Amino acid sequence: MTRPRSLLAVAACLLALAGCGGSHPKSMTLGATRRASTTSTTNTAAAEHAAVSQFAAAYVQFLDGDSIASKLPDATAGVRALAGQSGSIPAARRRGTLVMTQLRPAVGNTGSYLLTARDDAHAFYAQITLAEQHGHWLVVELTPPDFVQVFAPPGPPPPAPPPGSAAAENAARLFLRGYLPWLYGHAPLRTITGTTSRLLANLKTHPPRVPPTIQSLRAKVAAIALQRRDRSWQALPNINDGRETYELVLTIAHTRGRWLVSNVNSPR
Repeated sequence: MTRPRSLLAVAACLLALAGCGGSHPKSMTLGATRRASTTSTTNTAAAEHAAVSQFAAAYVQFLDGDSIASKLPDATAGVRALAGQSGSIPAARRRGTLVMTQLRPAVGNTGSYLLTARDDAHAFYAQITLAEQHGHWLVVELTPPDFVQVFAPPGPPPPAPPPGSAAAENAARLFLRGYLPWLYGHAPLRTITGTTSRLLANLKTHPPRVPPTIQSLRAKVAAIALQRRDRSWQALPNINDGRETYELVLTIAHTRGRWLVSNVNSPR
């Protein structure tokens, strides 16, 4: 009776040891899997960044007239054809060397990047989209710069401001100093000043929808026209963001001893 009991005890001990020993390879396997997954993700991101960087640098050279579309690296044939059709910057329009000043991921659009390039007088914007094909990252979509907007002639000089409009114009410019960055997704709502609390509440309820292609733009006030409206003023600022010029309509009312923007109509 003693011997079987000893055998059973030894068997139980061996089983326990086998179970404990088996847990270590499993733990080591999971750790190795996690490390391999992290390494793979890092390598993929690095390969994507290298592809878009090489293409962007070559595309800026192409826009500046130093290359041809067929030599653009890491791009599909369709992208090269589109680049060739849109063309480079006309020689007569170039102002110094074109330099890439920004290349950043587009917010909310995986695989897309926003490119900004500048010469001595102009800013050019493009969007680049990549996809992995057969283990290699390629540019599959390209939105070239809008040369028509970049080289659009300046509009006529603004008319002389009407008498007594200086305070209202100052209120409009103060408002636009915070409103335009907020409109393009560059600044929070709290940066907007020179406005009524009611308008601020309305803007908070209706935030702008900013497409990735717009986020790289920087809007500036080209001119402001003002006209009297009974006890208030109406300001009509022309806004240029490098891609288009449009007009806003501001209502400026005298509230508690101050001129404040009480309403704004925006195309966005």
